[in-house]
Amino acid sequence: MARIGIITCSNCTQELNCASVVCLADLRKRKGFFQKYPAGEPLELVGIINCAGCPTLGATEKILRKVRSLAEFRVDAIHLSYCMTALCPFKNRYMEVIKEAYPGLEVVEGTHTPRDFKVFQGEVKELLCATRVDMTDLIKSRPGK
Repeated sequence: MARIGIITCSNCTQELNCASVVCLADLRKRKGFFQKYPAGEPLELVGIINCAGCPTLGATEKILRKVRSLAEFRVDAIHLSYCMTALCPFKNRYMEVIKEAYPGLEVVEGTHTPRDFKVFQGEVKELLCATRVDMTDLIKSRPGK
């Protein structure tokens, strides 16, 4: 049995409300980056965590603290979600420190079948940067902006 953990992008999960539906569907169907696991062998999702957010000086310590929450439960592999592979400028550093801290843990760069990275990056940037009403607008009595 392969025990899997997934790390998702904090911006996608927290800001854009991604529920990891496509990642989980491909895990269940053994598609995308989950097709590498033998069909006759059980595949168990141990947990999903999101990254620590776009990093500060403590980036490596923060990502390792997050990964520890999966590693302590004997996962065999941690998959970086598609959004992490397509959007995160720190993914290579994260992969490096995870492999260094947990040498027996496989780090897989992907979950579901990828789309065109450039198109996806543009779409996500547009969503993240879209004008929207926030608390400042309510406080200043500008609810409809």
